[in-house]
Amino acid sequence: MKIPILHLEEGNHHLEDLIKKGSLHFYRDEVYYNDIRIRVDLNKFDKNISCRAEISTRIHLSCDRCLAEFDRDFRENFEILFYVGQKELAIDEDSVVLISPELKEIDLTPYIQETLLLSVPMKFVCRTDCKGICAGCGVDLNQETCRCNEKPYDSRWEKLKDFKKSK
Repeated sequence: MKIPILHLEEGNHHLEDLIKKGSLHFYRDEVYYNDIRIRVDLNKFDKNISCRAEISTRIHLSCDRCLAEFDRDFRENFEILFYVGQKELAIDEDSVVLISPELKEIDLTPYIQETLLLSVPMKFVCRTDCKGICAGCGVDLNQETCRCNEKPYDSRWEKLKDFKKSK
């Protein structure tokens, strides 16, 4: 999403755009299989531009506990200050970007991609009470009860059983 800033007047501006599915060309396209809606609020002041953006879409995930596929609404925000000048600001923040006074447009695509990549949780769970899959018989414990006759035995715990008997 490119925003022309050459003749942008001072004050607040509101923009909306729809990013077509697959057009960002990054490795999480299977998660973001729907169009992505972006709403941007710009505030131009003293040649600087404050940008607040909201990204929303529906994402497709696979549960890490039971392997069921599910969809979930996704909404995330990011903020950036585009600072126009020749020298660095005294602060060391990732949300401040130094831009040239001759710049004609701002490209928000890398910031959108970064937000999409970093905002997806490391572990996907279809619901908070998901029971997962039995390690012994492999049934989905959300759908069926375990068919294992006896629980799997792990010999690594044998020394602890001896310790418990001695007490």
